[in-house]
Order: sequence, then structure tokens, then C-alpha cells
Amino acid sequence: MKLYIETTVPNFLFADDAPEKQNATEAFFRWLRVSPDKLYTSELVFTELEKTPDRSLRNKLLSTLSNLECVVFPLTREAQGFSERLVGERVIPVRYRDDAVHAALCVLHEMDVLVSWNMKHLVNPRKIEAINLVAMRAGYRPIRIHTPEEVMMI
Repeated sequence: MKLYIETTVPNFLFADDAPEKQNATEAFFRWLRVSPDKLYTSELVFTELEKTPDRSLRNKLLSTLSNLECVVFPLTREAQGFSERLVGERVIPVRYRDDAVHAALCVLHEMDVLVSWNMKHLVNPRKIEAINLVAMRAGYRPIRIHTPEEVMMI
């Protein structure tokens, strides 16, 4: 499978305030070492992680992501355009445009799964259905969006 890792996934490795998700994310990263799945991320994930105010944490996050051996997608006009479509059709609020970009990159690059802990705008049945409706109307195939825990059970 082709798995796209968005920003919330590495963030939860260091989320001491959410031990259940932290433990699940640690297990997911161990699982990735033996999984045959191909990993992807994007320039946007690195940009978001670089905004982490705590320098030590920022370095850990960037190092963790860099060590995953992911293919890194650039931000393209096509991705920006499709993300604007998701925002314009009110699938994802304008304030959370970066979430729309992650979804757009997954749709355009035909990812099998967008892996996220973002339960509000991504790992949400209504949002998944709406994203896929826009994707299919544009001639793309639907994507799946799952938490790291769910991916390990697929």
C-alpha cells in the first residue's frame, strides 16, 4: 500500500499529554520498520513541523520524519487548486487549508491511505465521504483515511 503520513502522526510520538495515542503512534512507527508499504509525505509536513516553537521538539520531529525514508511530494499548483476546491465546496474550512492540501496530495498522487490523527477534518466519516465525492467528480479514485492504529489492522 501507499501510505501518506501527515503532520499529526509524528507529533503524537512526543505527545506526553495523550499517552494512548502516543503509545499507538510508537507502535505504528515500529510496525513501519517491518511493513512492505511505501511511505510518502510532503513538503507541507516539513513546513508545518518547522513551525514547532520548541527547538528541541522541532529537531526530534524533523529527524523522525527524515528517518522514515518517505517519498516527499512537492506542493504543486495542481495540489493547491484541488485543495482550494475542497475548501470552496466547504469540505474543509478555510482556516484549516493545510488539511485540504494533505487530502489533495493524496487524491492527486493516488495514495491508498492518508494516515492521520486529525479526527475533526480528516479521519472523520463525513469528511472522508465528502473528500471522495469531490475527488470522484474530478475523475480521481477515492482514498481511505485512517489513524495509525487502523492502518496496522488493514
